[in-house]
Amino acid sequence: MALATVLLVVIGIAAAGYGVLELMATNASRAVVGSGAAIILLAYAVLLIAVARGVLRGRRWSRAPAIATQLIQLPVAWSFRGGETGWFAALLGAVSLTVVVCLLLPSSTLIFTGEQQDERAG
Repeated sequence: MALATVLLVVIGIAAAGYGVLELMATNASRAVVGSGAAIILLAYAVLLIAVARGVLRGRRWSRAPAIATQLIQLPVAWSFRGGETGWFAALLGAVSLTVVVCLLLPSSTLIFTGEQQDERAG
């Protein structure tokens, strides 16, 4: 779970950084597109960091959005395959798959369902 949390935070920080860069690179001829993309990236970053916090605390609600965002990132990673962006596709795909696997492990399921706390108490 800690690995999934760290990776979600790293993706969130990267999205926020790219959103800020996009906002700074926005000029008058493409103000709507540039600011729109920046707002979406910054909102995505906030979402991922909030979800990472929930994952770290074992909150049940955080598991579905964490997995959903990573499953959406897999086709995005696939779209970058080949050419000069092949390394990015491999990196993004590996990170996304790692997060999904970490969150679907039986030990993670115990944490999210609260069964681990029941076993300690009894």
